[in-house]
Amino acid sequence: MAEPAADLNTVRTRRAAAGSVAAMDRRVAPAPRFMRRLAWACAGLVAIGLIIAGYLHFASSRIFAVGADHLVLSSVRSGNFYEYIPATATVAARTTAYLDAVEGGQVAEKLVDKGAHVERGQALVRLKNTNLELEVLGRQAQLMEQLDRLNSTILSFQQARLGHDRELIDARSQVQQLALRLKRYEALGPSGGVSMAQIDETRIDLDHYQQLQTTMKAAQTMDSQYQTRELAQLRDAIKATRENLSMAGETLNSLTVRAPIAGQLTAIDADLGAAKAAGQRIGQIDDANSYKAEAGIDEFYLGRVTPGEEASADIDGNTLRMQVSKVYPQVLERQFKVDLVFLDSIPQGLHQGQTLQVRIGIGGTRKSLVVGNGPFYEDTGGTWAFVLAPGATEAHRRTVQLGRRNPEQIEVIGGVATGDRVITSSYESLRAYDRIRLSGDISKDSTP
Repeated sequence: MAEPAADLNTVRTRRAAAGSVAAMDRRVAPAPRFMRRLAWACAGLVAIGLIIAGYLHFASSRIFAVGADHLVLSSVRSGNFYEYIPATATVAARTTAYLDAVEGGQVAEKLVDKGAHVERGQALVRLKNTNLELEVLGRQAQLMEQLDRLNSTILSFQQARLGHDRELIDARSQVQQLALRLKRYEALGPSGGVSMAQIDETRIDLDHYQQLQTTMKAAQTMDSQYQTRELAQLRDAIKATRENLSMAGETLNSLTVRAPIAGQLTAIDADLGAAKAAGQRIGQIDDANSYKAEAGIDEFYLGRVTPGEEASADIDGNTLRMQVSKVYPQVLERQFKVDLVFLDSIPQGLHQGQTLQVRIGIGGTRKSLVVGNGPFYEDTGGTWAFVLAPGATEAHRRTVQLGRRNPEQIEVIGGVATGDRVITSSYESLRAYDRIRLSGDISKDSTP
């Protein structure tokens, strides 16, 4: 009966102890289960994001490994960019004279062969035209006859003038004699030595000759004025007639074709007996001491090439300075032609018809960043390139801005800096990649 009482005491004791604990501390309720699940889910999402980012950066980045000796690397540097157009030019004579048959005829004699050096005025070909010779001789005879008539007219004018002068001299002499006679008669009249009738007759004769002298002077003045005009016209007619005679003689002389300049006879078509029409070309003479170069340029540059532009060509290891002297605006087969003159002394080995590789400058020279030209420009359109940073072993695809270019250099506007290197070889097999991992010696620019 005592044990149940002990158990009851034990229970009371435990309850008292529990009551004292509740009075001293506050019990914390355990966290709900969904909060623990949310924390684990967030941690999982962060881990998945890191995995995805790593995959996109590493797994999805397309990398191509290649030896540096299979590519062309060009360093970006600061330098003078010179824009020029490469062209093929042909050496030609700067001065060319053409030989044409002024008057038609038959080749009677060829005096010089092709390739010979001729002097100015030297006879080259003689033509024969019998009808023309007879016609010219007839014209010469007519002109000579006209010239004789003109000379006869002038002679008659001069004779008429002399006749007027003699008549005027006679009239003046008669007036002087009658004036003296009348003076003597008037002195003798009061003494009865001379009758009044003689004095009156002498006075009438003097008055007659004075009037005659006045009339003759007026007639002489009028004749002189008329003859002066007529003589001027006649002299002009004589001058024109003599010029016509000279032209008639030149017409005959034109049957002999002569060299208009000194030079080399580079072409002649004058076989003996061949008929040549008036104006037909029969030869060509080139000045062998003065050359120019003729180049064809793509029509794209028609508005950019102007006279005065500098040019150059390499001949036997030497750079020969040239200049654009003339631009022909006509476009044939998508090209226009320019003439280039030599600014330096012409080398001895330069010959007509020789081809030269010339560089024609456009736009001048300016300081800028430049990189070597290459096939990559056509593959990318100049909008992006694989760039190797200093000290790096991988080239990354990078957006770039490129400007003008020549066959050797490209002007860099943006996207790269001095010291970077650009893969300038073909991108045909590199288009699908984002990075190019290089192996081998990449310390300097390489060539394939």
